[in-house]
Amino acid sequence: MNATTTLIETRLATMERVGPGLIVQRFRAGVKLDLVGFEENRVARHTLAEHGPHAMLTVFPEGIDFDLAVTTRDHFKPEQDNLQLVALALVAHDTLAGSVVQLFFSYFPQVFTHAMFENEAEALSWLRAQLPA
Repeated sequence: MNATTTLIETRLATMERVGPGLIVQRFRAGVKLDLVGFEENRVARHTLAEHGPHAMLTVFPEGIDFDLAVTTRDHFKPEQDNLQLVALALVAHDTLAGSVVQLFFSYFPQVFTHAMFENEAEALSWLRAQLPA
């Protein structure tokens, strides 16, 4: 993958750079979120962001399944000393995913700004406002 890469398909999601410093992660319906998949997506995010400051929209489909282990590990800790993620917007299409996300951030507070949204357009607008000028 090189600097012109704008789309990466992982086992769990489609990861796409949709603008400078802006990445959209769409989890696929019917997959089970797990630790290995989260790490694959983290690496894809870094590739798309070209290791610079970036914001990300994460979209969970309705009825997403997950391994309980994904709620017990801080997925951002490996990059804690050089975290380039400045903002994370999450769109959950059901209450379970939204509750799991809120639980995760209550156990693992982060240095970047994050927020939950009900629709993608609002989330993208908010993210664009969070990016460095």
